[in-house]
Amino acid sequence: MSALNPDYTRILNFISRSCDLGIIQLKDESDTYDGRVLTINGKQVISFGNCSYLGLDTCESIKQGGIDAITRYGNFFSSSRQYMGLALNEELEGLLNQITGYYTLVTQTTSLGSLSAIPVITSPKDLIVLDHQVHASVQNATKIAQAQGTQVGMVRHSNMLALEDVIQKQQHKYEKIWYMADGMYSMLGDPCPIEAMYELMERYPNFHCFVDDAHGISWIGENGKGWTLHKRPLHPQMVLVMSMAKGFGCCGGILVFPSEETRHLVKCLGASLIYSGPIPTPVLGGCIASAKLHLTDEITERQNALYARIKFFREQAYAAGLPLVNHSFSPIFYFGAGSEENAYVVVRTMLDAGYFAGICNYPVVPKKHAGIRMSITTHNTFEDIENAVSAMAEIFDGLEREGKLDKDKIYHDFRALEVR
Repeated sequence: MSALNPDYTRILNFISRSCDLGIIQLKDESDTYDGRVLTINGKQVISFGNCSYLGLDTCESIKQGGIDAITRYGNFFSSSRQYMGLALNEELEGLLNQITGYYTLVTQTTSLGSLSAIPVITSPKDLIVLDHQVHASVQNATKIAQAQGTQVGMVRHSNMLALEDVIQKQQHKYEKIWYMADGMYSMLGDPCPIEAMYELMERYPNFHCFVDDAHGISWIGENGKGWTLHKRPLHPQMVLVMSMAKGFGCCGGILVFPSEETRHLVKCLGASLIYSGPIPTPVLGGCIASAKLHLTDEITERQNALYARIKFFREQAYAAGLPLVNHSFSPIFYFGAGSEENAYVVVRTMLDAGYFAGICNYPVVPKKHAGIRMSITTHNTFEDIENAVSAMAEIFDGLEREGKLDKDKIYHDFRALEVR
């Protein structure tokens, strides 16, 4: 086999080390799944790695929606939707139009949504500017656009001054300049600077944004329309992609367009909508049930239950003096570890104590940003949160006493944001 490129080698080394420590590529050995407790190597642990923030992954009405669909329509409708599809697709999109207030198109996954949309909405006359931390699925989709002749660049994470400098210098050279970012970043849980992005779209008519709000949907906004749409209406120069595999409690991607014309273009020309199979039938049924739930008061009740847990987790983390480096309001918490070795130690020791958390080392996150990612859901109890934070604080305190961790340096490396 040919030698791996350096990036793949680094990733493989990280994965191999993590596997040797028994902290990734794990399996839940439980006979049933409740969203909270996992069985790993015969031991029960509390999960702080679940992204179904509202607990909809175990919702009975959504499960029943999947059962009803498979009973009525079979296991799978084996045809490209470009030729023929179940009417369930249009039913789901109609509900999503109500939730978002705009024109939606469902895809098999969020990644395939970006893969379908980005090469179609951009052209060789355009410039794509990637945020340094935009999700890998967006970066991969831009490679197709780049192969078609679209120029691609990158700016430092959420640096609007650097972005505007690019716009000012390049606006007359390109037909459109696209900034591609996450709405709520999946690792650090920090939001994109949406107000500044809107100001730039208002100021520069050829500046557009493509936003991946996979981790923003459901848990915030009216009817769970997501973080980005909660903050501002969809700008005519913006396209969103969202996920039904996180807070929505199912699987699949959602593209949100400001016009029917752009939606139709992607529906007809998007690669995965032509050459790939559809969303599996039972998943479609579950998605429809979830969308209907989003249009009821239950979504607000679940959001409020999550907000109470977010507030409690943050209070506990601050009180324990943990190096929490994202201060935005989200169910994703990121703790700087100071070094990759510290991150390995914390995650392994947390697992031994009965809590699963995610390790984040380079190249999953930038250099100097090694840390531990914890996400909370309504499955987690307040006692779970209190005990997990206490266990983590004990580990961090031990590393600090041993001289292996400097919290001031961690905050400096991350340039921690002000509390919002």
